[in-house]
Amino acid sequence: MKKSMKLSLGSVVVAGALSAVLIPSVSASAAEGFVCPAATDTIEVPASFAADGTPILAGTVCVNAGTTVLNTVDTADGWSGQVKSDGTKSNQATDVRFSEASTGDRVELKYEPGRTVIK
Repeated sequence: MKKSMKLSLGSVVVAGALSAVLIPSVSASAAEGFVCPAATDTIEVPASFAADGTPILAGTVCVNAGTTVLNTVDTADGWSGQVKSDGTKSNQATDVRFSEASTGDRVELKYEPGRTVIK
């Protein structure tokens, strides 16, 4: 089953409902107890949503505050993460792909200046 979800920072209302906006690091956690380091922005990457709308995370991506430069990636149990781009190249994009081996589920975060896409 192919899942696709695209969000942009311009649609904060929609993104907020889907928990795909930058959030305070104290509330983001792919693995229990994980918190992004100080001076970073936190991006939760949902793989799916529970019936009550709570995101079920594939992982959490931490970028240096106010930039698109990758700092840390945390994965949920059963998920793995592959960094395709760390935000330091000329396109200033962070691209992280998450996959879950037992189900074949995949989700990708592309974080660029002014744009966040989760698909």
